[in-house]
Amino acid sequence: ESNENHTFETDLYNLIYEIIVADHEITEQEINLASELIEFYFKIPIQSNKEKLNKLSDHQHFNIDLSQISFRLKTSLSYEQRMDVILICWQVLMVDGKEDQLEVSSARKISTLLGLEDKDFILIRNRVKDSL
Repeated sequence: ESNENHTFETDLYNLIYEIIVADHEITEQEINLASELIEFYFKIPIQSNKEKLNKLSDHQHFNIDLSQISFRLKTSLSYEQRMDVILICWQVLMVDGKEDQLEVSSARKISTLLGLEDKDFILIRNRVKDSL
């Protein structure tokens, strides 16, 4: 069972869930969008994504070890894929049209832990904001 906590999918859900929960408001809109994007970028079925993310919100999942999770994802993903993770974070963060500071600082922390350069973080942010 404890092994299950360290699958690629679980790490990805935990990371993205940090953005969803950052402003202490978990909306269906955020979960639905995150689930769609995870399917799009990582080819994991949307239903499975929704179930897992909803399960995290049911368990009031807090204070996970972001550095461990990020380290595992950093070693298993290419730089491009890590950029995709941050892209998902930004799209989820901006789903309500607001740049919430708690969400932004979570996204920045995750980006740093995933080893992304600051210029790429800003590039992704601008790309998402321009598409709104």
